[in-house]
Amino acid sequence: MDFSFTPEQLMFREAVSHFAKKELEPYVKGMEATDRFPVEVFKKLGDLGYLGVHFPSEWGGADADFISFCIVIEEICYVSAAIGINVLLHSLMASAPIYLVGSDEQKQRYFLPAMRGERIGAAGLTEPNVGSSAGDIETTAQRVDGGWKVRGAKMFTSNGPYCDFLTLVVSTDREKRHKGISLFVVDSATPGVVLGPNIPRMGIAGGEAGSVTLEGPVFPEKSLLGEAGKGFYYLMEALNPTRVALAAGCVGLAQAAFDHALRYAKERKQFGQPIGKFQGVSFKLADMAVEIELARLMVYKAAWLADRKEKLVKEAAMAKLYASEMATRAAHRALQIHGGYGYAKEYPLERYYRDARLFEIFQGTSEILRVIIGGQLGL
Repeated sequence: MDFSFTPEQLMFREAVSHFAKKELEPYVKGMEATDRFPVEVFKKLGDLGYLGVHFPSEWGGADADFISFCIVIEEICYVSAAIGINVLLHSLMASAPIYLVGSDEQKQRYFLPAMRGERIGAAGLTEPNVGSSAGDIETTAQRVDGGWKVRGAKMFTSNGPYCDFLTLVVSTDREKRHKGISLFVVDSATPGVVLGPNIPRMGIAGGEAGSVTLEGPVFPEKSLLGEAGKGFYYLMEALNPTRVALAAGCVGLAQAAFDHALRYAKERKQFGQPIGKFQGVSFKLADMAVEIELARLMVYKAAWLADRKEKLVKEAAMAKLYASEMATRAAHRALQIHGGYGYAKEYPLERYYRDARLFEIFQGTSEILRVIIGGQLGL
């Protein structure tokens, strides 16, 4: 059993880390101040093949593995969770279903430019009245002459305010619940599709997410992804890797918080010695180091399973559950070690604290993930 990264993966991590610190970190202060996303980031990432590193090069990827994509997200979230989240949702929730079941025309129109960073995708799943229960989706599509007439609304759609295309989760037969779910991919400029503004939130400043209102647009038959009624299964194919990548993002955020706290504990002196010499501080750092290591192992085991095309429902849920709660604890401890400085806007600790909290909520709350894990245990 080999737990080490390959030499290629280690070199790749170094390259992504350098890129993130040089090209992405300078955006952070502006994002915090304006709550706006720097959309040019997508083109920068696309030019390097980072948006779809695990997809074939003929479709804009880099012929690498899913482990490498998780490395990308971990290193981006080290400098900005807001950028990391919107990038991975663009790649895995909005775009991956197109690659998995889309027609060649859909891949050419949406997937390929998405991987190049030329078109930005958003995935419409969460609704004003529906969160984790996809089978209860209220957005409906009815067959009419010329295609499907869609009515409904989506909420907290990452990349929504500025997206070029939407991958929408819609019910084409509400009586069948999850067996009546279908996916559609459409241009965001389609008449009857209304993109709402960014919704200000506690954290993830600049990682824009908004509403999408569907005021009866008629989507042509060619906008259907795969087969009608199989959207739930397509969604799960995308959602489990998404949870693993989000867990990788949690590791990146937690590692950043830990690195700041460790450096501060070595430099800050009280009573004639570095504060890290006091057990009240060193124990916090020890716990953080242990938990980050555990989370990283869970993430990359799940990513390894994904690369082997093995079932990873349980492992994805476990990784996302543990890593998200770990990131919140790490951010809390790191802020506490910094004392008053940690609470000040001048330092990034309070941003880590605000940003970490979202990971326990979206793409499967901690409670829902525990339900999933229990089900996988036969309970």
